[in-house]
Amino acid sequence: MPFIRNGCIIKEEENQMKITYHNAGNAPETKTFKDVAEFLMLQNREIPAIQDHYEVDALYIGDAQVDFTGTIGDLFDKYNK
Repeated sequence: MPFIRNGCIIKEEENQMKITYHNAGNAPETKTFKDVAEFLMLQNREIPAIQDHYEVDALYIGDAQVDFTGTIGDLFDKYNK
């Protein structure tokens, strides 16, 4: 299913990464990345896409749910090898 990012319609990719987490206000949020590489690139910036200390509630890569428990920082470490 397509989604909107920065006002543009983006086609869903096979290896798309979708992260659901709770933000600083304890409200659930979901961010979608083209793939794991895009997530790593955006997290590696001076101001990351998602704060490292936010707890991950759910993680999907493509259509498959990934069994993961930890923070966004832990998730970055898991895939940044």
